[in-house]
Amino acid sequence: MIYIYGDSHARFSFRNLKLDYNDLHRSSITMFRIGRDGIVINYNKDIQKDDIVILSYGEVDCRCHIQRQIDLGNNEDDVINDLVCNYFNTIKQIDAKIIIVGVIPPTKQTDYETIHGPILHEFPFVGSDENRVRYTKKVNKLLEELSNINHYTYFNPYYYYERPDGTLKHELSDSIVHLGDNSFFLEKFIELYTKISV
Repeated sequence: MIYIYGDSHARFSFRNLKLDYNDLHRSSITMFRIGRDGIVINYNKDIQKDDIVILSYGEVDCRCHIQRQIDLGNNEDDVINDLVCNYFNTIKQIDAKIIIVGVIPPTKQTDYETIHGPILHEFPFVGSDENRVRYTKKVNKLLEELSNINHYTYFNPYYYYERPDGTLKHELSDSIVHLGDNSFFLEKFIELYTKISV
């Protein structure tokens, strides 16, 4: 069985997946929270060794929380290293086939504001587009490195959805921060699933 955990991106990116799976995502849960609390929200204790556990977190962290920590005087690389290492410390408690999903490219702030107006509410974009792109790339690099070290599968087909400047292609988004057209994502996941489920 496939169990999908993550924030809202787990739901949007895997929407219409033509495989049996349990969607156990919880919107707005951060990678930081998973690492801090030492638990995966909604974790199913009946998971078996041969089950596939997909974890998709980090967009919220890259969109607002990393910059906030830097603004408090913390070193960028230290913040990112602590974030991802603590996350992996929690994941290590899971005894199953693990797939770590990379973080989606960040939405360009002007793309969002052109449709939804100035950001004056609880859906923050903290830091410049360039900074958020850099944070996302650094987080993804570390996710991949630690996945390899821990013998997890790293899955990141988001390159297809990335503009040359590193931001999310607006025409393939839901006009907020998620995938709208997720067909390429699903195609690549089916290819991966076929390899690892043999």
